[in-house]
Amino acid sequence: MKLLRYLRDAAVFAPCYVALDWASYIDPLGPFNITPWNPQAALAIAWMMLGGLVQAPAVLAALLIADIVVRHAPGGYLLTSATALVLTGGYAGLAWTLRRALDDTGLRSTRQVTLFAVVIIAGTGAVGAAFVGVLSAAGSLAQTSFAQAWLRFWVGDAVGVLVTAPLLFAAADAERRAAIVALAGRPEALAQAAVLAATVWLIFKGFGTDPSRQFYLLFLPLIWIAVRSGMNGAILAMAIVQLGVVLGIHSDAGAALPALELQALLVALTLTGLYLGVMVDQRQRAEQGLRQTLRLAAAGEMAGAIAHEVNQPLTAVANYGRSLQMLLERTVSAPAQAQAIIARILAESERASEVVRRLRDFFRAGTTRLESVPVDELLEAARRMAADAVGGRAIAIAVSGPPVAPPLYVDRLQVELILRNLIANAVESMTGAGLAAGRIEISAARQGERELRIVVADDGPGLTPQQRERLFEPFASGKSSGMGLGLAVSRAIAEAHGGSLDAARTPHGEFHLVLPCDQTA
Repeated sequence: MKLLRYLRDAAVFAPCYVALDWASYIDPLGPFNITPWNPQAALAIAWMMLGGLVQAPAVLAALLIADIVVRHAPGGYLLTSATALVLTGGYAGLAWTLRRALDDTGLRSTRQVTLFAVVIIAGTGAVGAAFVGVLSAAGSLAQTSFAQAWLRFWVGDAVGVLVTAPLLFAAADAERRAAIVALAGRPEALAQAAVLAATVWLIFKGFGTDPSRQFYLLFLPLIWIAVRSGMNGAILAMAIVQLGVVLGIHSDAGAALPALELQALLVALTLTGLYLGVMVDQRQRAEQGLRQTLRLAAAGEMAGAIAHEVNQPLTAVANYGRSLQMLLERTVSAPAQAQAIIARILAESERASEVVRRLRDFFRAGTTRLESVPVDELLEAARRMAADAVGGRAIAIAVSGPPVAPPLYVDRLQVELILRNLIANAVESMTGAGLAAGRIEISAARQGERELRIVVADDGPGLTPQQRERLFEPFASGKSSGMGLGLAVSRAIAEAHGGSLDAARTPHGEFHLVLPCDQTA
């Protein structure tokens, strides 16, 4: 079964290799017809990278067939076999080196792209030297110099592999293949391909001059495509450019075009596209990782609020349960009292469940449950949180609010999270400064008709200019054990409510939280 599968795969590979060799048979040099573009080399290297070096015999057979069919074995079958063995060994060495150097074939980092480019450029140079060396030893170069033949072969293989291998790697990767197919169907991608194709046409036909002089124009659409679509877009763009170059050289007007110079320029264009594409992909992955980190951080920051909110009803449930137990121990004829206690147990259990449900909805879809929250209730909750945060420290707590104020229209759980963060920061600021005593003031005042401003101030040393500059940036923590996410998450929640969170420029710590009022109250 393994042999049959191997022969089946070889029967697919060999015709593809021969077809690529035939399609790239342009501007041949010398009696051995050395061409400046060899994409079939990329196919051989990718085939052995993905299938292992066991595929080397199939590659050798394909090389022999291609040389006989396309070039008609100009040096005879013995020399053709020798050069095929040299190329097979060289491509196998490149495949082995790339497989060891790269974690995968995805080219997902600048390190992988650099290793890929270095191995291909250096490796194809060594393979070209060995190939041309065999021809030189056999006296088959005729009037062509070693350096000229080697340069032509080196550029041809390097360009062919650098341009074609990423496309083959993408075709072998199911995830990237699906992403490229989806990208190709986007209207923007179609417009980009049209602009790129039009630029290639202008270079080869529209200007009517040496296309190598206007080749720099291709960098403009390539940069646009790579910045917008990352590595997938860069791979497609390079395939379109390579196809355009080949068609231009194949055309009647392109018979005398400087093929070697164009392919050398294409190397620079290819490397630019690969590096731009991979850096855009890395940036997008970093942004996704940051969003995920912030989401997880929000979960951690809300854990304290959840514990506080759930602990109260659970404590009440336990107390009611003990009361019911004591009541039943004293008498069995108090059904009314027992029913009342059971009703309270159920109510508190439902309250705890509601907190958990709201948390689940928030982290699944980012939804909030806006409700009318009286200002005095929120301030009382802030007083309790401050008392818990202060513990046994000599820190006084003062809470004040307006005599009359409409309720807020907010998600209570999320706003209490903000207050918990601000109060905890105030306590840490004073204790970190070594203050023996201090004071935290929590006050609320109307701000216009539609908003309420809540101020959390402390006697701590306040913020330095450096701290203020990066105060709300993620991971910019002034604490040795902090992640620097509390204030970033708090500001995001405040802004999601249509409010704001800012630090006042005062000698001590002072934060202003602005929240919307309930306009229906």
